[in-house]
Amino acid sequence: MILSLGFHVPSDAFATVDTWTDATTTNVGGTHMYGVSMSDASNGVAVGYAGEIVFTTNGGVDWTDATTTNVGFTRMYGVSMSDASNGVAVGKSGEIVFTTNGGVDWTDATTTNVDSTYMYGVSMSDASNGVAVGKSGQIVFTTNGGVDWTDATTTNVGGTHMYGVSMSDASNGVAVGVSGKIVFTTNGGVDWTDATTTNVDSATMLGVSMSDASNGVAVGTSGQIVFTTNGGVDWTDATTTNVGSTYM
Repeated sequence: MILSLGFHVPSDAFATVDTWTDATTTNVGGTHMYGVSMSDASNGVAVGYAGEIVFTTNGGVDWTDATTTNVGFTRMYGVSMSDASNGVAVGKSGEIVFTTNGGVDWTDATTTNVDSTYMYGVSMSDASNGVAVGKSGQIVFTTNGGVDWTDATTTNVGGTHMYGVSMSDASNGVAVGVSGKIVFTTNGGVDWTDATTTNVDSATMLGVSMSDASNGVAVGTSGQIVFTTNGGVDWTDATTTNVGSTYM
């Protein structure tokens, strides 16, 4: 499962893409959209400002408003679809909702353990297991598809705002945040360990994507791009980025 600030696509989705085409129907008007997750080439969900949640079944050409969102006008920051049916979306004021029908309808999580904390990122490795991260070091995990969430036992992030998370499978993943914070888990989000070498100094890390238990990339402010080949333990600067000091 690949995720950055709610942004998730299959690993080969952009392999042959040279240009981008405007969606034909968006149903979002001028709404700011913050997160998107495509479970396959056809199906996906996007979320944004004022409780906007839309889904596509034709690869992003057309988007349809969710029938039931249960988020009101809450700003939604992240979404992760584990397959064409199942997924979780997170947002402002501790909002966590899940879907079992491809984004058409969303249900409030029964237990979140996040109170009113802003939740910025979520990654579902499969229909049952996932992790969500947010403001003030909040990290929670689910084992029942987003219905209930449990606080991580050990986070090693203190009160650091965490912006991105990516779980490659039910056990392994990486989370990133402000002040160069990068942590990894090998037990499904229960415990998190500081990366040994990050090479990001104090950059705010905004997104991360793990393609498998070993390999992944994290991005952040000032053009920061680093990669790992050992599950997030050590990170190496990209040799050529071509992004200058752009926030990634």
